[in-house]
Amino acid sequence: MSVEDNKRTVREFCDHFRTSNADGLIDGMTEDATWWVNGKPHLFPSAGMKTKAEAANMFRNMFAAYSNGLDVKVLNMIGEGDSVAAEARSQALTKSGKVYENEYFILFKIRDGKIASVREYTDLMHVEETFV
Repeated sequence: MSVEDNKRTVREFCDHFRTSNADGLIDGMTEDATWWVNGKPHLFPSAGMKTKAEAANMFRNMFAAYSNGLDVKVLNMIGEGDSVAAEARSQALTKSGKVYENEYFILFKIRDGKIASVREYTDLMHVEETFV
């Protein structure tokens, strides 16, 4: 696949957050996909390495906390080979009435038109402040 195809894959994948489409996210991942989030897992439950099944649970729990999905805007993307680096910003309203706004740097690895791995760098302290 071309770099432009890989960028399109990432953009389409991120669009599923807006509609709280956990199944679309899961279907967009390879069977052996992994999702890693920066941070210390003993301090932040969402940090560390997750399998596809664990990521699926993470998505469902996350979407259950939002009123109307998570609006993820991809601001910039750079691609090379099977890698796409994306800078993104999100915004959502939680069911408890708190505003969630975060920024991300995400490195995606694409295989056969699907997400094979994710390395997500974000502000986990804001996650904790918003959801705890």
